[in-house]
Amino acid sequence: DRDGNLDFGQSPFSPVGRLGDQLLVNGTHDPHLTISSQRVRLRLLNASTARVYNLGFADDRPFDLVGTDGGLLERPHSTSRVLLSPGERAEIVATFQPGERVVLRSFPPDLGLDLFQGRFAGAHDAFDLLQLRAGPRLTPSPPVPDQLVRHKQLNQAEAATTRRLELNGSNRINGLRMDPGRIDQTATVDTTEVWEVANRSGNPHNFHVHGVQFNVASHLGGPPPPHLAGWKDTVFIPPDGTVRLLVQFPGYSDPIVPYMFHCHLLEHEDNGMMGQFLVVQPGQPPTSASQQHHHDPRQNPTARELQPESDRVTGP
Repeated sequence: DRDGNLDFGQSPFSPVGRLGDQLLVNGTHDPHLTISSQRVRLRLLNASTARVYNLGFADDRPFDLVGTDGGLLERPHSTSRVLLSPGERAEIVATFQPGERVVLRSFPPDLGLDLFQGRFAGAHDAFDLLQLRAGPRLTPSPPVPDQLVRHKQLNQAEAATTRRLELNGSNRINGLRMDPGRIDQTATVDTTEVWEVANRSGNPHNFHVHGVQFNVASHLGGPPPPHLAGWKDTVFIPPDGTVRLLVQFPGYSDPIVPYMFHCHLLEHEDNGMMGQFLVVQPGQPPTSASQQHHHDPRQNPTARELQPESDRVTGP
């Protein structure tokens, strides 16, 4: 505002929360970067609270997508666009010529919305992010290898269980708002589960899980596209979309202290679109002080009554 304070007011028409009109890259407004190598590896993080970026270069040059949230892909994926919702990461390798200036831009993203909703969710927005300025001489760079790493493939047939999570409105998962005293799911350490996450609202969402990485087994009814072929911990889900995730739990187990899963759009998670899960040893019961509730309102008709509609829970 005129006094230099952040305006936290929300548009009544926005399905994603507050969209800013100014952009910082590594804390810098309207930045440029001088480069000295023929090929440059850019590590990209969407640190915005609500905006989804559709990243590419202004001249539509191709680049190699080499990594996502959990590290390198098995092999590079040549593309000219990469979609990043809040919290998602990508690593790309781009090739430059001496003396040229190239702009990294965000193009209008496909959010799965109609024209009216899309207007207020940023689906029509395009803007420049960063200008890359190549020096008069560039150090030669080797080509990107055809094979980067080899991943252990998770087997869906060996999954210990399948869980279904429905994202409802802009503040609930399986009909429930976040309750710090409630454990929503319990997993066993060193197992793999299928998490089927369905966006049953008219809003764009994404889904982020703490403490794990997952494989996308299916995406919107089909196989995962190349940019979702690596290890992930955050995935974008458009309205009426469903993803099946193979979630592995190799991490620290504790029958009391939970991990979280939530939509990474800040307005949604702050309003309660978040849940908690425990990772325990085989046969170990959860010992949280609060009674554990099943997280499927179809099997627990009273679940919707556990949190008053007026409650607002602020996430971390």
